[in-house]
Amino acid sequence: MKELTDHYYPSIFASISRLTRLTDSQALDSLTRSVIAELWEKKATFDQDPRKGVFIYKTLLHHIFAYLKSKGDEQRLEYLRTTLPINPEFYLS
Repeated sequence: MKELTDHYYPSIFASISRLTRLTDSQALDSLTRSVIAELWEKKATFDQDPRKGVFIYKTLLHHIFAYLKSKGDEQRLEYLRTTLPINPEFYLS
């Protein structure tokens, strides 16, 4: 898991920061670690996926949308719904 964390932590952290606009480093760290933990749990699938970046992005978005929904940040959710080329309802189910 250390190798996975060392390799992906900075880019996942930065992506979460940009997409959520969070400034609380503890919240960013917690979200980043939860994404990495899920990647680790799904390591067999992750390792076999030829599009690792897409796999990471989907996992990251799932965590971001769940976090924003739990915080009631409808404004940010709406912004992401209108700007990202994805169906956010997929990530909220």
